Amino acid sequence: MANEVTSATASAGELIAAEIVSRLVIDAAYAEAVMPPLVRVADISADGSLSVEFPKWPLLSASDLTEATDMSNTAVNTASTVVVADEAGIMITVTDMLMNGAGLGGLEPFATELGKALANKIDSDLLLSAATLAGSVGTSGADMTEANFLSAIYSLELGNAKGPFVAVLHPYQVSNLRSSIAATTGAVWGGPTAPARDIGSMGTLYGVDIVQSTNCASVNANADRLGVMMPLGTQSGLAYVLKTGAKTEFQRDASLRATEIIVTAVYGHGCVNTAANGGVKIITKHE
Repeated sequence: MANEVTSATASAGELIAAEIVSRLVIDAAYAEAVMPPLVRVADISADGSLSVEFPKWPLLSASDLTEATDMSNTAVNTASTVVVADEAGIMITVTDMLMNGAGLGGLEPFATELGKALANKIDSDLLLSAATLAGSVGTSGADMTEANFLSAIYSLELGNAKGPFVAVLHPYQVSNLRSSIAATTGAVWGGPTAPARDIGSMGTLYGVDIVQSTNCASVNANADRLGVMMPLGTQSGLAYVLKTGAKTEFQRDASLRATEIIVTAVYGHGCVNTAANGGVKIITKHE
């Protein structure tokens, strides 16, 4: 069983090491995660719950009135989407021989990769949630074009989405978009702005910030990539629920002469607004 700690001294040493590695993992996870700053976020770390209920308001319309005539009541029937937080994690095993040769400093690359793995999992989950958005542009099996990008903007505008907008695209989609614009002798990228943070930023096109991520889902039997264009932040149709951030623990396996490093997090993800004002899928050819 991987549950033996041979002495109190060893236990204390592992606690110190775990704290150091935990900080490195958290730093790497926050540095690498692209999606959370771009979507709607609910922090329930201090709440006694694992879920968040996101309300959806109906579209209301005012009408003309007639003098001395009673007004008709407009029913306001709200709906909601519940996003439940769940566990995700990764475990690696570091042998004593490796530790003896590298020391505690030798754990830093492992911690960085563990943080990246968790960040990629969060981004992949959020980007996959975009699959339930009702709006879609692009053609399966066809390269992404400037026309696809413009169609996505129009879909959001037609749905009365509130800007600013952000597009999250696979690097292959970005490459095809560049080629499409370059073929028309237009300016490929313009504007110095970047969404929320600089991670993955590719610039601005038609006033829309572009972020690239290799975590854009592979769909249609791997024929296509699923990108998304959506309102930024609290107006996004995608939501991220944070219950517990990256947590690192050590577990000693004496018979194996090794230490397990376990990294876990508790979070939720989902599409809480599938309508056109929440976002639109961009589905184009897989690389």
